[in-house]
Amino acid sequence: MHQNTLPEALHTYPAIAPEKYAGKLKGQVAIVTGTSAGTGVDIARALAAAGAHVACVARREPANKTLVDSINASGAGKAVAITADVAAPGAAQRIVQQTLSAFGGTGIDILINNAGISRIGPVDREPEDLDLWWRVLEVNVRAPVALTRAVLPGMLEKGKGVVCSVSSGVLYMALPVMSAYSASKAAITKFHESLAVELQGTGVLSFSVTPGVVETELGKATDAFNKSAMDHPATKGFIAMMTDPNGFQKQDSDVLANVIVAMVADDAFKSLNGKFINGSKDVTAVMEEAKKEGAGRIGSEDMYTVRMHQL
Repeated sequence: MHQNTLPEALHTYPAIAPEKYAGKLKGQVAIVTGTSAGTGVDIARALAAAGAHVACVARREPANKTLVDSINASGAGKAVAITADVAAPGAAQRIVQQTLSAFGGTGIDILINNAGISRIGPVDREPEDLDLWWRVLEVNVRAPVALTRAVLPGMLEKGKGVVCSVSSGVLYMALPVMSAYSASKAAITKFHESLAVELQGTGVLSFSVTPGVVETELGKATDAFNKSAMDHPATKGFIAMMTDPNGFQKQDSDVLANVIVAMVADDAFKSLNGKFINGSKDVTAVMEEAKKEGAGRIGSEDMYTVRMHQL
């Protein structure tokens, strides 16, 4: 599979000014998952700064409560903390119900599926039950789909809404020891492509996004690395690649947050419905291309989608 993009010459640091969208989301109700650290914190803050009421969903209660308290103290938007494992049975409906109980309204306006986990190690060293490997698919695919299913009835009734999942550029790369994570991100991105077509004409938009390479806690969780395989050549090679100071160029996580606010608040981004958006690139240039007749090169070359090149 290959994720086709516009030439690098079109990609510069994204000129998304967060103050441009101050108050644009006033009164809208948003759910953001994975808000105890990393990109989720920045996304929740950015949506609140734009005026949204934000339900911050995370497993770690103290860190999540600290975030919510800081948002509420800022005077921009409102926030409520919801402690939940997004992959637990029935979690999606409970999260939606708790959000509506806190903020009122007839439904959710914005869903940002940001919570995610990883499993790093060669497949042949995984336990036979594959439980830890499969858990990545449960959290990164099943949980976002379940939450999407839970918010869609309200969005469809109102005739508007945005559903967005944080994906990753690994979906079009063949990285060693990242099979579970890569498979999960390819799956959720393709889900959003299909959902956009399914919801065409309803006013509900579907996106997947990536922040580029950012500092996260994906590799710090207890079961992230298969500790029985740390001596494996593929694991060692992966660690060396990711820690190489001359390797991947890292991006500030707040850049993705600003891009997400723009996607939600700016009608011009409707032209990218169903697409996989790289928040570390110049999304405004991509958006302008998509507004051309037939979506320009993006339409003719089927760019920003997951597809397989064939002879």
